[in-house]
Amino acid sequence: MTIAQLCDLPIPDLCEDNAVLFLWVTSPLLESCFPVIRAWGFTYKASFVWDKVKHNMGHYNSVRHEFLLVCTRGSCTPDVVELFDSVQSIERTTHSTKPEEFRTIIDTLYPHGKRLELFARGTVEGWDAFGNEVEAAS
Repeated sequence: MTIAQLCDLPIPDLCEDNAVLFLWVTSPLLESCFPVIRAWGFTYKASFVWDKVKHNMGHYNSVRHEFLLVCTRGSCTPDVVELFDSVQSIERTTHSTKPEEFRTIIDTLYPHGKRLELFARGTVEGWDAFGNEVEAAS
């Protein structure tokens, strides 16, 4: 999908007035994700860095990280006051698969409220999932 197509998704209609967006982004697309965040009605607040331990060759450096941006809509400080390290070193596995440790962080900080994973590859108890890979697996 293009950035414009992502911006046009009806995410604001799916979210409650007070909501949190956790958005994965790679370094080359970091600048491009902010129009999406704003189009969806969120404001950037903080980030986690996933240190993948193993290197991937990029154009400008040896890339071994991704960002997980934390964005809010309305008033949505964490339900649980627990400070997780902003850098999580977890060895990568298969292409594009995100570590479950990040879902645990999200579930710990926000034990209340609905959860929706966009572009999901599978289903997880307690989370709604939307994505062509989920639909193909059903």
